[in-house]
Amino acid sequence: MNPTPHIQGWCPGAWQPMASGDGLVVRVRPPLGWLTLHQALRLSRLAQVHGAGTLELSSRANVQLRGVPPERHAALLRSLAACGLLDADARSERLRNVVVDPLHRLGDGVQALALALHQALAQSPELDALPAKFGWSIDGGYSTWLHGVSADIRLLRAPGPGTTAWCVQPDGLRWALAANNQQDAVAAGLALARWFAQRCVRQKALGQRPGRMAACAKELESALHHPADENSTATSSTSLEWLTSLPAGVAWVPADGVVSAQASEPPLEGDALPCLVPGVGTLVAAPLGRVPAQAWAEMVCAARRSGVTGLRITPWRMVLLESGSDAVGGGRQGCDAAAGLPSSPHWITHPDDPRLRVSACTGAPGCPQAHAPTQALALTCAPHVPPGAHLHVSGCAKGCARQAPATVALRAEATERGPIWAVIRQGTASQVTDERMKEAILQDNPGLLFAKNSCSTATKPRAPRSTGSPLPPSGAKPS
Repeated sequence: MNPTPHIQGWCPGAWQPMASGDGLVVRVRPPLGWLTLHQALRLSRLAQVHGAGTLELSSRANVQLRGVPPERHAALLRSLAACGLLDADARSERLRNVVVDPLHRLGDGVQALALALHQALAQSPELDALPAKFGWSIDGGYSTWLHGVSADIRLLRAPGPGTTAWCVQPDGLRWALAANNQQDAVAAGLALARWFAQRCVRQKALGQRPGRMAACAKELESALHHPADENSTATSSTSLEWLTSLPAGVAWVPADGVVSAQASEPPLEGDALPCLVPGVGTLVAAPLGRVPAQAWAEMVCAARRSGVTGLRITPWRMVLLESGSDAVGGGRQGCDAAAGLPSSPHWITHPDDPRLRVSACTGAPGCPQAHAPTQALALTCAPHVPPGAHLHVSGCAKGCARQAPATVALRAEATERGPIWAVIRQGTASQVTDERMKEAILQDNPGLLFAKNSCSTATKPRAPRSTGSPLPPSGAKPS
């Protein structure tokens, strides 16, 4: 029987790392999602000196160092502070959980809004009650790629050339706040966050988990449409006090009417892929979001030789090599040449690379809750994942590496004879299944996972149906 995996309920940081099977996980949150080339090289060095020599790209646009011994944590913090990659304290780090659109352009207001929001969050002690995973996203409207990134409050640039307007949408709500400028957008976002923080205080007083913004969308919508309902717990004076703090020019609009800003070129749609982004730079991916520190350093040196000015860390386990120039080549081709990257197994520069179709958590032994190693299996299966499909390999039911459904999800389960893999089709790692496969079968024939007529309960290959003896059975008369 597999025990229910323990969900931490918070994400690691630099000040508050998370203990794992291979040491501490230290998550670095680059300011505004951006690294100088010097900072990027420094991270490579720190991963080799203080960690296990590997850098990880997270789904929150952060960079993780794994395998840090507890006794080296203090020295690592000093080094991070020396190169401008450490917040003033753990509180500031926790509240600065903001994903900034990596595709932003100079002067479009995205960076300015992010900086204003960071400053406001640091000066808002009433937000201390927010859950540890409470997060924001700032979307410039250049793609649909940020729509799948987890965020409790989304700030979306309004359409129109040179616009300064923003829409502020609580996750899960069918309404958004329309703000005419950056100042009003920050004020509207903070008002929503204060309302939710007050709700969290009330929930905790009742012994209940506060959850996330999407879980109380109906409650918020009820408060908006029925403010005079005295029988509603959602409309107490405390919960509606934030309405009076909204700037005069801010108004509710249907979320269906929120249209992303239109850039000079059509917005990028579908899944995020390695490509040239005209006027911005080049996107390159890391297989499973993991890069050896030495390969990271080689990438930075190659980028410097190519005129790259900095690295934007994305929530898609990719790095955007910032050049600001229109690189020569078709939109999603020639990324390696544009970035100056040498041919390397540690980077993905082509949008058709099958390693983009798989995801995997840390797995065993790095994660103490994982029942089996995951990453080698995912990479072995990658060439057999059809275009348009996705394989997710998870060491337990949490599915840390991917919360969205996958074409096929593999979940490790412990048995007396070793781990076995539960197969979930069109679902997530947490779902129930009656289909299981041994790892030997997956290693020998990974194509079984995507075969049209795959067996539904294959813990081992089924023997072919017997064709019988060519001789008639004993006592039988020949026909």
